[in-house]
Amino acid sequence: MANRALLCFAIMGLLAASPGARAEGPEPIAQTISNLVRQAGLGDGIGIHVVRLHDAAELYRNRPERPRNPASNQKLLTSAAALWGLGPTFRASTKVEGKIENGRVAQLVVRASGDPGLGYGGLVALAEAVHLRGVDTVDRILIDASYFDEQILPPAFEQQPKEAAAFRAAISAFAVNRNSYVVHLGPGPEVDGPGRVRVLADDYVRIDNRTVTSPGGPPTPRIDHKLTDDGHLAIVVNGAIPKQARTLYYRRRVPDPRTYAASLLVRALKKAGVGGTLAFEYGVPTESQPLIADMPSRPLSLMLYSVGKWSDNFTAEMLLKIMGAQAETPGTSARGVVAVREELMKKGVNTEGLVMVNGSGLFDGNRVAPRHVTETLVAAYRDPAIRAEYVAHLAVAGSDGTLKSRLEDLPRPRMVRAKTGTLRDVIALSGYVFGEPGRSVAFSFLANGIAGKQRDTKKLADDIVRALANYAVHSTSAR
Repeated sequence: MANRALLCFAIMGLLAASPGARAEGPEPIAQTISNLVRQAGLGDGIGIHVVRLHDAAELYRNRPERPRNPASNQKLLTSAAALWGLGPTFRASTKVEGKIENGRVAQLVVRASGDPGLGYGGLVALAEAVHLRGVDTVDRILIDASYFDEQILPPAFEQQPKEAAAFRAAISAFAVNRNSYVVHLGPGPEVDGPGRVRVLADDYVRIDNRTVTSPGGPPTPRIDHKLTDDGHLAIVVNGAIPKQARTLYYRRRVPDPRTYAASLLVRALKKAGVGGTLAFEYGVPTESQPLIADMPSRPLSLMLYSVGKWSDNFTAEMLLKIMGAQAETPGTSARGVVAVREELMKKGVNTEGLVMVNGSGLFDGNRVAPRHVTETLVAAYRDPAIRAEYVAHLAVAGSDGTLKSRLEDLPRPRMVRAKTGTLRDVIALSGYVFGEPGRSVAFSFLANGIAGKQRDTKKLADDIVRALANYAVHSTSAR
């Protein structure tokens, strides 16, 4: 009897040491998670929610109602809403229209609808199709990008105005190469001579190559860019490129996606053998023209792989505007947010307290509670219309995506499918743990205010998932 009393006091002490946390549900998983949270000692910035998939029964809660910055866990809501609202087979298309008269098109119309995967290779294929239809010369190109509004930066992206990395790429209805360019660097033929610098959009960029080929050591390139007065992109490349280095690749965002995309279209047409003035402008055609060629995107189910597995901000934001445009053109981020909330509510997700400004979770603006996430995860899993596609788009622990090198020591391979999230002050991890019948779970871990403690916070998230994995495969562990 004395021993039982001591044990009760010990458990009460553990719970008291973790303010706001409460061990609920089958033992010992709830207590195991409580112990891990207490031992980590990361304060009250952590929110955790764990529920069983088959009946949504709560296994563990730690401030699950409090909205927090979700970082890239925001994409879990965006992806689910896109699958519900657009459908797994949805495709965006890029169409080319015009009247062909003796091989000449006076005005070639390009109608864009936000294909996030359209690359230069796609433009080449589209241009080849135009040429094969009998187009030899084009006088003018009118690019209709009115499917989206002209706000190229999603909400909150203005918080780092000097950031040139491609993860902050602009959003536009006619987007090529993810509205980013790649600088290809290599050593030159002689030591102390200039290195080799190449960029695909050679008609659009002006390269100032200040690199030096070095006899050895690490590469030290520095890339700066700015728009010129005549609308070109001036790229300055400094630094040493070692003689033994292979080609290096650096991707940067394009500050003016309209001119960049149009210049690549012109390049593709020329490559396909289409001549003429090929002068381009953006606008809305006054009358419809016969269809010449159509380039559909990949289906949505495949588009989402980069979103869930590699945390692709660009595709998430493009899809958000597509959802907005499906309701009313032009598509805007704000309309997309309304569409996401509506889809979530239709599926029974309680959106009270949810604040959403963009689709990717980048920077500081969204506020999501762990409960919002677990309810979305459960609703998506229970819906046979999207279950397979939704689960498949997530990173597989120890196997691919952002979880390729994490959680490699689980009791079974491929049993955890989840989405990571990382900002300077945020660590997030939410998804599924699949196990024995009736023991699979949905979980959400959102931690804010952890600047300087990212490693410890990530370890806590992983330790909790390991505990859930053990719970999921050991049928007697919760009795």
